[in-house]
Amino acid sequence: MGFDHENPQYLVTRYDSPITDLKKFKNEYAMSLCIPSVSSTYSICVEYMRKWFKNKFQPDFFKSEYLDAGKNILRDFLNHDIIDNIRKNKPALAIRPRMDYTYNRETTDLYLLGRNIINNRTRFKDCFFVNPTNKNMVSLTLEQWRVEFDFRVKVSSLGTAIDLYKFMQISCRSNATETRYAEIDFNVPKALILAIAKDSGFEIKNEQVVDNCKFLSFLNKNSRLPFVCKFRGAKGEYEYFIKLTDMYVHLRCGDIDIDEGEREGQTDNNFVVSTQVECLFPAPKFYAYYSKNKHDFGLVDKALKCTIYNLYIGPVPFKNEKGWNQYMTTDYIEDDKVYEQHKPSIIHFKELLESRTENSLFDIAEYTKSIFISPAVFMDIKLFNGLSEVPIDIDWNTYTITSRQPLIEKTSELVFYIDLEFINNYAINTQKGYSNRVNDQNNNV
Repeated sequence: MGFDHENPQYLVTRYDSPITDLKKFKNEYAMSLCIPSVSSTYSICVEYMRKWFKNKFQPDFFKSEYLDAGKNILRDFLNHDIIDNIRKNKPALAIRPRMDYTYNRETTDLYLLGRNIINNRTRFKDCFFVNPTNKNMVSLTLEQWRVEFDFRVKVSSLGTAIDLYKFMQISCRSNATETRYAEIDFNVPKALILAIAKDSGFEIKNEQVVDNCKFLSFLNKNSRLPFVCKFRGAKGEYEYFIKLTDMYVHLRCGDIDIDEGEREGQTDNNFVVSTQVECLFPAPKFYAYYSKNKHDFGLVDKALKCTIYNLYIGPVPFKNEKGWNQYMTTDYIEDDKVYEQHKPSIIHFKELLESRTENSLFDIAEYTKSIFISPAVFMDIKLFNGLSEVPIDIDWNTYTITSRQPLIEKTSELVFYIDLEFINNYAINTQKGYSNRVNDQNNNV
């Protein structure tokens, strides 16, 4: 599941942003910026590149591994076999990441604007979490990092080093670029999670949400992106993540180098084959939280206050009787011949559900039908014409809608209501969302 920046009306509604009515609604909403954890995303990037490099070899090729990423110097000695930690077996892999803190994507990701202008650049239509009941929303702005990785492989003989040199030239695509797409779990800051829980009426004790299962269900009911909750053993607490798919990752591999080894007595040993890889990796820049209550995340602009009341203009309700939010709306124009005959209309909506990406609404509907369950368990469709709802019959086998009465006006509005909890749980279960926090997608290279 994802969202379309070019058509943001499918995130919330098709109405314009209420920023033009700032003076009228200035006392309704406050927008707060929340800065996510940089170290969490950095560790995901390191994990992704480690998997990318190791997957080019056999699973048991490397006998030892060293990752220079700021880990504790005594961590290796947690292993019971201390001798293996002191004397590394070969082939041995060493990975050293270096983040370029000056990279700004040609001034695109500069922070020189100040928080007032940054607040004004956040848009309602980019909100992935919308809770009209408690009137709070969350949007996410992304940026791009550049992290350089040094991969060094130490082997015992020159022959093995030469073979490895040739293999890495081909498998790593030396002096070439590579585009990949990843599925990433981005951490949602704890302060933001607690703010959402507090504003939504959930009980909080000792800076923790009491009922995590109920709160996770609430988040997925109102979110266009799947939320997952994972227990972190290092802290002994639960953390929340949003799962983003088809995230752009760009790699550039440099030259493959081989050194002259080390002289040990009468033999040469410890030959090192190395390369450098530049990785452009997506990362969350900040979260924007809209709510009636003011929250201090360390960067709050109290001057910008706004409302979302004009998202509900018109006869079309934002929620249906089951509590599902609008997912998308589209206009339907009746054919002239059918309209003049004053007969019930037949609307085909299969193309609206189909998508090029995985887990489209059509794929999920076909899945539910394959297990003899109607797609109506997660999807509701309503037809509005002449300022009122028109009763309809839905045939899920042919994906057609038949109105029970002729349409009064030629133009109608077709509204899709989706149970986002069902969609998000389907995406998590089919993609094994709790097994990995970063994974490759649709990569044929």
